[in-house]
Amino acid sequence: MGNYDQYVKTWLELEENQMKWFHWEQDHIAHMKNYIARFGHGSAKLTQQAQSKEKTLQKMTASGLTERVMSDKTLSFSFPPRGKIPPPVIMVQNVSFKYTKDGPCIYNNLEFGIYLDTQVALVGPNGVGKSTLLKLLTEELLPTDGTIWKHSPVKIGHYHQHLQEQLDLDLSPLEYKMKCDPEIKEKEEMRKIIGRYCLTGKQLVSAVQNLSDGQKHQVCLAWLAWQNSHMLFLDKPTNHLDIEAIDTLADAINEF
Repeated sequence: MGNYDQYVKTWLELEENQMKWFHWEQDHIAHMKNYIARFGHGSAKLTQQAQSKEKTLQKMTASGLTERVMSDKTLSFSFPPRGKIPPPVIMVQNVSFKYTKDGPCIYNNLEFGIYLDTQVALVGPNGVGKSTLLKLLTEELLPTDGTIWKHSPVKIGHYHQHLQEQLDLDLSPLEYKMKCDPEIKEKEEMRKIIGRYCLTGKQLVSAVQNLSDGQKHQVCLAWLAWQNSHMLFLDKPTNHLDIEAIDTLADAINEF
């Protein structure tokens, strides 16, 4: 029993021990093969010893040899920084918001600023307005009262849980990306870009509708990374991703 960190530590220790045993076996096998090759046709005593080692080698092979540890295909998420913008980048002044005139007030008199080095985590139960705030900041929604000012050159990469619904299900990830980025003429260049997100081979040329939810989200992350944004607004980016992808995404965000 233990947490995920303990699991990773234990797994790495097991892999290390497996590789030690693998190298010992391979060295032992190489030594026996060399002995058999040198003395298999020598004196009676040496020939007998060589035959004994050959039987030992056959038994080892029949019982199953230790396999080399093969690392899983690693992801390489990356969000290249676009450059600097003088502060303030976004200013929220006396902002209030309602979805309807007579509806409840989701936000009232919000006042804050966002800079390029600002790191904010929105934490709360479903339905309290986390996604609503991000939509206000990206101008998908307009404030009921107040003002949200953005520096004109700022480019925001917005990842949200419904982003995969915008994918063209009939296109392959490669075709979709080529359509989104017509300036990239070479398919091989685009293959490398998407391949960083562990979509390779048949996955690249299969229709998006045939991909798993996790793979669809990786297509969206590849699209987001290629936007080369100044700021990232991420709404539930870990949905449907496996643990390796989540860890790699966290590293990419920290580096960004």
